[in-house]
Amino acid sequence: MDFRKVLDQTVREIRREVNLKVLKVPEIEQKVLDATSDEPWGPHGSDLADIARATKSYGDSEIIMNVLWQRLGNTLANWRHVYKALAVIEYLLANGTERAADGIVDNSSRIAKLTRFEYLEPNGKDVGLNVRKKAEAVLAILDDREKLQEVREKAAVTRDKYFGLSSTGITHKSSAASFGSGSYSSGSHYGSTGGSREVGSFKDIHTG
Repeated sequence: MDFRKVLDQTVREIRREVNLKVLKVPEIEQKVLDATSDEPWGPHGSDLADIARATKSYGDSEIIMNVLWQRLGNTLANWRHVYKALAVIEYLLANGTERAADGIVDNSSRIAKLTRFEYLEPNGKDVGLNVRKKAEAVLAILDDREKLQEVREKAAVTRDKYFGLSSTGITHKSSAASFGSGSYSSGSHYGSTGGSREVGSFKDIHTG
């Protein structure tokens, strides 16, 4: 048993409880913080879907975006915060409200800066590359209105199909959520935006 990992997880859980019960951090804010944490795996698909639905509320949408912009401001050793914030933003472009998507487009300069993000781990691995590539992928959508509309339309079709199957009683994975034109698989895996093939665990790809 890795006691350091157990200790880290315990500390995170205590901090989360303090945020919610003592500091009265709004639940949606905590959900975004959890989705963009430093843990070496991606956010759960159902959490992403909850965050996207919450953008229907103007107040919640403001909270969500404030957390994401703050995460993008993290640097160096907190590169996972940045990468995962970009992943959530990419998801919201496809599945959030049009207002939320427009707000992201208006702040594209914040994302453009991350195409130059650099960080080398002590072992010399360039994990900044992951952030740069994700930023470039998001910018490719932001800079092309037609592509953004296409991504949103495909995501809407996926959601309709997903909920249609759900309403018929057919078993489905509650952890799956549409992600652009492809799929996003939760837990420890990231789905490719170009399809539903799982390309490996977040930890394996991004920590080596």
